Amino acid sequence: MEQWMAVPRPAHRHMPSHVRMSSDPCGHDTSNIPIALGVGCRRDCPPEVLMQLVTDMLTRTGLHPDQITLVATLVGRQHEVAMTSLAKAWGCPLMAFPAEALRESEPAMSQTSDTTRRLHGVPGVAEAAALAAIRAHCDAPARLLVARQQCDRATCALAVPNATTNISRHPLFRRFS
Repeated sequence: MEQWMAVPRPAHRHMPSHVRMSSDPCGHDTSNIPIALGVGCRRDCPPEVLMQLVTDMLTRTGLHPDQITLVATLVGRQHEVAMTSLAKAWGCPLMAFPAEALRESEPAMSQTSDTTRRLHGVPGVAEAAALAAIRAHCDAPARLLVARQQCDRATCALAVPNATTNISRHPLFRRFS
């Protein structure tokens, strides 16, 4: 089992009744699909910068913060104020993964960063952390829902379980693949 530093695995969060996902013509219940938010940031990134980046991504994708199950990052960044503020504001656990766990995510990543590899020994933080979080939380393979989004000081990405059932045909999964 992967080693990671965080609070214990979170109890699954259900989507509030006022939040609706894309309509599902197949009748699948998508309200219980865990979504991991992977985040990376430069040291001393202002909390509002990370919050704005993530909020903009969720707005563009039609998702709501209540749909995020957990927030994940690289060990060493979990105490950054931007990270803790985001997780606290959304009531999500913040998981921090060691470099080895993030490197395991590389085959499923859409892009890598030579700079991040040189500085931290990982192919990237946001995508890799989101994928590692789903693997740890669900004990299942993961795939990206939204590839890395970035601004000057931060990155973010979303991952979900790699669905092996017809749920992968849901519009939410097709739209961002």
